[in-house]
Amino acid sequence: MAVPAACDLAACLFGPTVQRRMRKLEFLLIGLILLPAVLRAADVGPILRREAGRCALAWQRGDFERILAYLPPPVVTHSGGRAVVLRELKDQFAQARTLGAERFEALPGRPSTPRQIGPWLTALIPATGIVHGAHLDLTQQTHVLALSSDRGKHWYFLLLYQLAPSDLNAWFPELAGKIAIPLDPAPRMELVY
Repeated sequence: MAVPAACDLAACLFGPTVQRRMRKLEFLLIGLILLPAVLRAADVGPILRREAGRCALAWQRGDFERILAYLPPPVVTHSGGRAVVLRELKDQFAQARTLGAERFEALPGRPSTPRQIGPWLTALIPATGIVHGAHLDLTQQTHVLALSSDRGKHWYFLLLYQLAPSDLNAWFPELAGKIAIPLDPAPRMELVY
Protein backbone atom coordinates (compact mmCIF):
# COMPACT_ATOMS: atom_id res chain seq x y z
CA MET A 1 0.00 0.00 0.00
CA ALA A 2 1.40 3.36 -1.03
CA VAL A 3 1.74 6.19 1.47
CA PRO A 4 0.35 9.49 0.11
CA ALA A 5 2.79 12.27 -0.41
CA ALA A 6 2.70 15.26 1.94
CA CYS A 7 1.25 17.55 -0.72
CA ASP A 8 -1.51 15.03 -1.52
CA LEU A 9 -2.40 14.81 2.19
CA ALA A 10 -2.53 18.62 2.50
CA ALA A 11 -4.75 18.84 -0.59
CA CYS A 12 -7.02 16.20 0.90
CA LEU A 13 -7.21 17.92 4.28
CA PHE A 14 -7.57 21.50 3.07
CA GLY A 15 -9.04 21.08 -0.41
CA PRO A 16 -12.29 22.72 -1.58
CA THR A 17 -14.41 19.62 -0.89
CA VAL A 18 -13.26 19.39 2.71
CA GLN A 19 -13.70 23.12 3.17
CA ARG A 20 -17.29 22.90 1.93
CA ARG A 21 -17.95 20.03 4.32
CA MET A 22 -16.42 22.00 7.20
CA ARG A 23 -18.56 25.04 6.32
CA LYS A 24 -21.68 22.84 6.33
CA LEU A 25 -20.61 21.41 9.68
CA GLU A 26 -20.11 24.94 11.06
CA PHE A 27 -23.62 25.94 9.94
CA LEU A 28 -25.02 22.80 11.53
CA LEU A 29 -23.24 23.50 14.82
CA ILE A 30 -24.37 27.14 14.83
CA GLY A 31 -27.91 25.98 14.12
CA LEU A 32 -27.78 23.50 16.99
CA ILE A 33 -26.44 26.18 19.32
CA LEU A 34 -29.15 28.68 18.32
CA LEU A 35 -32.00 26.15 18.18
CA PRO A 36 -32.92 26.39 21.89
CA ALA A 37 -33.15 30.19 21.66
CA VAL A 38 -35.33 29.99 18.55
CA LEU A 39 -37.56 27.36 20.14
CA ARG A 40 -37.94 29.45 23.30
CA ALA A 41 -38.90 32.45 21.18
CA ALA A 42 -41.43 30.31 19.30
CA ASP A 43 -42.79 28.93 22.58
CA VAL A 44 -43.43 32.39 24.06
CA GLY A 45 -45.14 33.73 20.94
CA PRO A 46 -48.64 32.40 21.72
CA ILE A 47 -48.33 33.49 25.37
CA LEU A 48 -47.21 36.96 24.29
CA ARG A 49 -50.10 37.33 21.82
CA ARG A 50 -52.62 36.09 24.41
CA GLU A 51 -51.33 38.46 27.10
CA ALA A 52 -51.25 41.41 24.67
CA GLY A 53 -54.89 40.68 23.82
CA ARG A 54 -55.83 40.56 27.50
CA CYS A 55 -54.05 43.83 28.16
CA ALA A 56 -55.88 45.43 25.21
CA LEU A 57 -59.20 44.22 26.66
CA ALA A 58 -58.32 45.79 30.01
CA TRP A 59 -57.78 49.14 28.26
CA GLN A 60 -61.04 48.80 26.31
CA ARG A 61 -63.02 48.02 29.47
CA GLY A 62 -61.31 50.64 31.60
CA ASP A 63 -60.24 47.90 34.03
CA PHE A 64 -57.69 49.99 35.93
CA GLU A 65 -56.47 47.18 38.20
CA ARG A 66 -55.69 44.94 35.20
CA ILE A 67 -54.03 47.80 33.32
CA LEU A 68 -51.87 48.43 36.38
CA ALA A 69 -51.00 44.71 36.60
CA TYR A 70 -49.67 44.85 33.03
CA LEU A 71 -47.47 47.92 33.63
CA PRO A 72 -43.79 47.11 34.26
CA PRO A 73 -42.83 47.49 37.95
CA PRO A 74 -39.99 49.99 37.24
CA VAL A 75 -42.51 52.27 35.49
CA VAL A 76 -44.95 52.10 38.40
CA THR A 77 -42.16 52.72 40.94
CA HIS A 78 -40.63 55.67 39.04
CA SER A 79 -44.10 57.16 38.48
CA GLY A 80 -44.79 57.50 42.19
CA GLY A 81 -46.16 54.08 43.09
CA ARG A 82 -49.32 52.09 42.61
CA ALA A 83 -51.78 54.60 44.10
CA VAL A 84 -50.43 57.52 42.04
CA VAL A 85 -50.50 55.56 38.77
CA LEU A 86 -54.02 54.28 39.48
CA ARG A 87 -55.24 57.83 40.15
CA GLU A 88 -53.57 59.10 36.94
CA LEU A 89 -55.19 56.33 34.88
CA LYS A 90 -58.63 57.13 36.28
CA ASP A 91 -58.09 60.86 35.68
CA GLN A 92 -57.00 60.29 32.06
CA PHE A 93 -60.04 58.13 31.31
CA ALA A 94 -62.36 60.68 33.01
CA GLN A 95 -60.79 63.54 31.05
CA ALA A 96 -61.25 61.64 27.77
CA ARG A 97 -64.93 61.08 28.61
CA THR A 98 -65.45 64.79 29.34
CA LEU A 99 -63.95 65.52 25.90
CA GLY A 100 -66.56 63.25 24.28
CA ALA A 101 -64.93 59.81 24.24
CA GLU A 102 -67.60 57.15 24.54
CA ARG A 103 -65.68 53.98 23.83
CA PHE A 104 -62.04 52.89 23.55
CA GLU A 105 -60.69 50.22 21.26
CA ALA A 106 -57.18 48.75 21.48
CA LEU A 107 -55.94 46.43 18.74
CA PRO A 108 -52.54 44.78 19.17
CA GLY A 109 -50.72 43.67 16.03
CA ARG A 110 -48.23 40.85 15.45
CA PRO A 111 -45.31 41.02 17.92
CA SER A 112 -41.72 41.01 16.74
CA THR A 113 -39.61 37.98 17.58
CA PRO A 114 -38.73 38.26 21.28
CA ARG A 115 -35.09 38.94 22.09
CA GLN A 116 -33.19 38.91 25.34
CA ILE A 117 -31.73 42.24 26.47
CA GLY A 118 -30.16 42.05 29.89
CA PRO A 119 -32.69 40.57 32.33
CA TRP A 120 -35.62 41.27 29.99
CA LEU A 121 -37.11 39.30 27.13
CA THR A 122 -38.43 42.07 24.86
CA ALA A 123 -40.64 42.44 21.80
CA LEU A 124 -42.21 45.34 19.95
CA ILE A 125 -45.91 45.12 19.15
CA PRO A 126 -47.57 47.45 16.66
CA ALA A 127 -50.85 48.68 18.09
CA THR A 128 -53.84 50.73 17.03
CA GLY A 129 -55.83 52.78 19.50
CA ILE A 130 -59.26 54.09 18.54
CA VAL A 131 -61.29 56.54 20.58
CA HIS A 132 -64.92 56.51 19.50
CA GLY A 133 -67.05 59.58 20.13
CA ALA A 134 -70.56 60.62 19.18
CA HIS A 135 -69.43 62.36 15.99
CA LEU A 136 -65.72 61.60 15.71
CA ASP A 137 -63.42 58.58 15.72
CA LEU A 138 -59.75 59.23 16.48
CA THR A 139 -57.31 56.51 15.40
CA GLN A 140 -53.65 56.38 16.44
CA GLN A 141 -51.04 53.89 15.25
CA THR A 142 -48.25 53.31 17.76
CA HIS A 143 -46.14 50.56 19.34
CA VAL A 144 -46.06 48.77 22.65
CA LEU A 145 -42.90 47.42 24.27
CA ALA A 146 -43.52 43.95 25.73
CA LEU A 147 -41.19 42.92 28.57
CA SER A 148 -40.83 39.67 30.47
CA SER A 149 -38.44 39.02 33.33
CA ASP A 150 -39.33 35.31 33.60
CA ARG A 151 -38.49 34.10 30.08
CA GLY A 152 -41.95 34.77 28.66
CA LYS A 153 -44.27 33.29 31.28
CA HIS A 154 -45.68 36.71 32.25
CA TRP A 155 -45.55 39.87 30.14
CA TYR A 156 -45.65 43.57 30.98
CA PHE A 157 -46.60 46.17 28.39
CA LEU A 158 -45.43 49.75 27.99
CA LEU A 159 -47.18 52.07 25.54
CA LEU A 160 -44.52 53.87 23.51
CA TYR A 161 -46.82 56.62 22.19
CA GLN A 162 -45.01 59.95 22.67
CA LEU A 163 -42.58 58.31 25.10
CA ALA A 164 -39.24 60.09 25.31
CA PRO A 165 -36.18 57.83 25.03
CA SER A 166 -34.87 59.49 28.22
CA ASP A 167 -37.93 58.16 30.12
CA LEU A 168 -37.40 54.65 28.75
CA ASN A 169 -33.71 54.82 29.71
CA ALA A 170 -34.56 56.07 33.23
CA TRP A 171 -37.00 53.21 33.79
CA PHE A 172 -34.82 50.57 32.10
CA PRO A 173 -31.13 51.61 32.06
CA GLU A 174 -30.18 48.15 30.76
CA LEU A 175 -32.17 48.85 27.57
CA ALA A 176 -30.43 52.19 26.86
CA GLY A 177 -29.52 52.36 23.19
CA LYS A 178 -30.87 48.87 22.50
CA ILE A 179 -34.54 49.68 21.87
CA ALA A 180 -35.42 52.18 19.16
CA ILE A 181 -38.78 53.83 19.75
CA PRO A 182 -40.55 53.86 16.37
CA LEU A 183 -41.99 57.16 15.19
CA ASP A 184 -45.78 57.33 15.31
CA PRO A 185 -47.76 58.75 12.41
CA ALA A 186 -50.17 61.60 13.01
CA PRO A 187 -53.56 60.57 14.39
CA ARG A 188 -56.36 60.07 11.90
CA MET A 189 -59.73 61.68 12.55
CA GLU A 190 -62.90 60.48 10.97
CA LEU A 191 -66.28 62.18 11.21
CA VAL A 192 -69.10 59.83 12.18
CA TYR A 193 -72.70 60.72 11.31
